[in-house]
Amino acid sequence: MLNLLTSFAGRINRRQWWFGFIVVLLGSLFGTLLFNPETFTADGLPPLSWPDTIWQLAWIMPGTAIAVKRFNDRDWPWWLGYAYGVLGAFLIVAPHLGLAVIPEGGPVGGAIFWISAVAIVGAVVDNGFLPGTRGANRSGPEPLA
Repeated sequence: MLNLLTSFAGRINRRQWWFGFIVVLLGSLFGTLLFNPETFTADGLPPLSWPDTIWQLAWIMPGTAIAVKRFNDRDWPWWLGYAYGVLGAFLIVAPHLGLAVIPEGGPVGGAIFWISAVAIVGAVVDNGFLPGTRGANRSGPEPLA
């Protein structure tokens, strides 16, 4: 489990990715419930909370680790999983910089929202539903072998 969420080397299969994804999602939701529960009841944008932001940024590392290893299994470019980590960090910090990343967030915020939404859905579909590369690839042996 520790290796799954902290290592950036090698490959993982879909089952391992889903397990890691659920752990990261539950950890993230737990922090939001603890540090910024108004997020779930706010009528508009939730209030900003630096403790929640720091908690969410801490979960970027395990989320990036599982993305990198799963993209390795799919034989995508080495940097793609890290790019998703950077995107996640940006989306977490953006509200503190005055950027509303929501569909109604103006031309910049709205465009960033839709581009990010397509990228995230694409990553979930690619990582969670499509099989990895058969046999060994540049990142190691097939995890199901």
